[in-house]
Amino acid sequence: MCPQRFGELWLAPEATVAVIQRLLSRPQPPHALLLVGAEGIGKRTLAYALAAAWLCPNRTPEGHCTACAVCLRWSEEGQHPDVRVLRPDPDQIKIDAVREVRQWMGFAPALAPFRIVIVEEAHRLNPAAANALLKTLEEPPEHYAFMLTATASDLLLATIRSRCRILRLATLPVDELAARLQARFGLEPDQARQLATLAEGAPGRAVRWAESLGEPSARQRDSEWHAVQTLHALFAHLAQASLPDALQLAERFREACRQLEASTPDRSARSALALGLDHLLRWYRDSLVSALQQEARESLMQLARRFTPDRRLRDLTAIVEARRAILRNANPQLLTETLFIQLLKDES
Repeated sequence: MCPQRFGELWLAPEATVAVIQRLLSRPQPPHALLLVGAEGIGKRTLAYALAAAWLCPNRTPEGHCTACAVCLRWSEEGQHPDVRVLRPDPDQIKIDAVREVRQWMGFAPALAPFRIVIVEEAHRLNPAAANALLKTLEEPPEHYAFMLTATASDLLLATIRSRCRILRLATLPVDELAARLQARFGLEPDQARQLATLAEGAPGRAVRWAESLGEPSARQRDSEWHAVQTLHALFAHLAQASLPDALQLAERFREACRQLEASTPDRSARSALALGLDHLLRWYRDSLVSALQQEARESLMQLARRFTPDRRLRDLTAIVEARRAILRNANPQLLTETLFIQLLKDES
């Protein structure tokens, strides 16, 4: 399946969009681009759109033509003979994968003027893989270009960053994203705003959720949106739950994270748990500002009334530490049970 055209994507800020349009008007791509932005903002979709545009001999500032011999070689699985993709397997990009790509780079392009290497979640390169990639970036073969994605540029080696042109993506205003979702998917205004709000303006995440709403009920139950709703329903219980409920809530939390894992084939169990903790982190963050919001959810207000701001700040720190620990191979059951015990423990 051919990637989306660049001009069809929902991107921000406008300055980044303008830079990309200027780059697409040049005869060849930059040696290396680093696309930086929050999870779900659309970095992967943009990387594929740019790859398709630069491979296409008829590209315009709006992207590839979709009709030439090069564009028609995109498979139903989104693969192309002149594109290679590196992605975490399951939580790291390992040196063997980089070596395999370097061997592939010993050949000339099959169809297009260039070959593109996409490195998804480049911040997950393990040290050996990062150093191997750095050597390739230092002495790049002719007719090859790289596109890396990462949630933050400072998570990569400084030497890798220095060899990339960095493009930073931003979220869309919630009202703007809700209006676009309503127009594209025919959603009710309240539903579109709910999706945009929970996605925090990240268009990639909101579009995935909106698409799942139109799926048959059995598939919808396995969707990321359904898992997110399950998580938020669980978080709403934190305002009334007592300490004896902690282990059961931790188990329900892990089950919802397993739904997050199943909803996206290339998402690992640990990254799904980290994503679940991201949602919990945002829940506690929102509870801290709920008193300043005119339309704060009652479940957030209840949490705010139960625990003091200082206590919730300490809990935020605990959630951040738990997220770091889960990505450092901590035991998921022990970690989540300890966390929920802390969240529900009464202040002495």
